Amino acid sequence: MQLIGQAIRHETFGPGVVTGWDRNILTVCFSTGDKKFLYPDAFSKFLTLRNRTMQDQIQGLLETRRAEKAAEQLARQEEQERKSRLLSLKPSPKSHAVFHIPSAQERDLFSVWSVSTGTYLSGLSKGAPRIPDRLKPNSLCLLTSCGHSIQEQERRVIGAFMVEEDFFGNACRSGMVTAHPAYRIALKPEKRPAFWPYLTEDPAKRRWGNTAFQYFSLKTAERILFDLLELLDMPQEREAAARFYRYFCQINRIPVRNSAEDGSIPD
Repeated sequence: MQLIGQAIRHETFGPGVVTGWDRNILTVCFSTGDKKFLYPDAFSKFLTLRNRTMQDQIQGLLETRRAEKAAEQLARQEEQERKSRLLSLKPSPKSHAVFHIPSAQERDLFSVWSVSTGTYLSGLSKGAPRIPDRLKPNSLCLLTSCGHSIQEQERRVIGAFMVEEDFFGNACRSGMVTAHPAYRIALKPEKRPAFWPYLTEDPAKRRWGNTAFQYFSLKTAERILFDLLELLDMPQEREAAARFYRYFCQINRIPVRNSAEDGSIPD
């Protein structure tokens, strides 16, 4: 579109001619002198081209911009509402889950980043996927493994992730829990801490059972996630883990600790 030289009218200054057009600045010569206007914004109220075809094209551009701005505003509003919903979630007792990952499945796990809840072992739902009804968007999923040659008491934490922001376990019928795309940790074999000391000091109580996962408390989840920060030595890994930890604390409405001596976390 070539606007320079086109006849134009301003609702106050009257008729004029476009003498300059530099990206978003339009210069128009009136009988009273040159005036500059924002392009195409000024066409929404003040300016009208004599050339109807060009005028219609500019009006089409204005309508497209208005639609884009409306879409952006709606997206910002929806994002604010989403964040508000997340931050209003109330922490529930034992709403975090620890999963048993067979050693043969570890490689696939850290490729697909989803875990199975297993199946019901008895009752009317026997054989059906177990519904993780306590899990919500503020839930941590802890990943543990105990190889065939390792005793149960030596079970290790191999990773962790937050569930996705729109995940509610009571609606999960597939039996699959997918990791949040940003908040996840995979630990190298030499960095994997023992799991059971976080739950009990009594060796006799360190039993897993036949289920794919178990629930555990917010206090324990925070402690484990905080300790994992100290196990990561690469700056990029530590930064990502720190963001993970801060997000976990924010969404569960608990204080962020900066050191192991920073007070206690409520159950």
